[in-house]
Amino acid sequence: MSTSPAKGTPPVHDDRFVRRLVRRETSASRSASVVVAMTIVVLVAVTLATAAVAVLLGQRIAGVDPRDLVDAAVRAPAGLTGAVVVAVGAVLALLGLWSLLHGLLPARRPRHVLRSDRLGVVVDDEVLASAAARAARSATRLAPEAAVGSVGRRTLDVVLLPASGVDVDQASAAAAVDRELAAVDVVPPVTARVRVRPTGRVDG
Repeated sequence: MSTSPAKGTPPVHDDRFVRRLVRRETSASRSASVVVAMTIVVLVAVTLATAAVAVLLGQRIAGVDPRDLVDAAVRAPAGLTGAVVVAVGAVLALLGLWSLLHGLLPARRPRHVLRSDRLGVVVDDEVLASAAARAARSATRLAPEAAVGSVGRRTLDVVLLPASGVDVDQASAAAAVDRELAAVDVVPPVTARVRVRPTGRVDG
């Protein structure tokens, strides 16, 4: 007896479906930021609406006339120095610019994509860094704790920490790391850099 896929389920080889999944796994969610921003907007809107209704009805809020608060806010800049006004304006402008860029620029998770003809494969940057460090250790016969890797968006750094007095073939380590990267073929591609810390370690 054969079973058919559920209605509406995209096939495995659907490129658009795979790309959508990969984009979701590599992009950070902005849900928390959106909730905070919307909460602030709602609170400000409710406050302004409440003040407007109080003014129309001639009522006070907690014993304060909203019109007095507006008049005080309008008169406040006149009692401040020009430098303070400019500083406050600059801070508000920076906050607005940060909010705009935070909403428009892509936010990524520390992950990379592995090239595949049929599947969407995503690997954590920590796993990629560990694999590169392991390749460098194998090529130089160093101890497990003698190599540390870190991955950025387009760079991969491997730092070798040999014991004091031990010579390390940096070229062999770099070649091993390049072979490891060529085998996994990550997207976006990363450029590897292998360094040997000159101070070394003291084992004992």
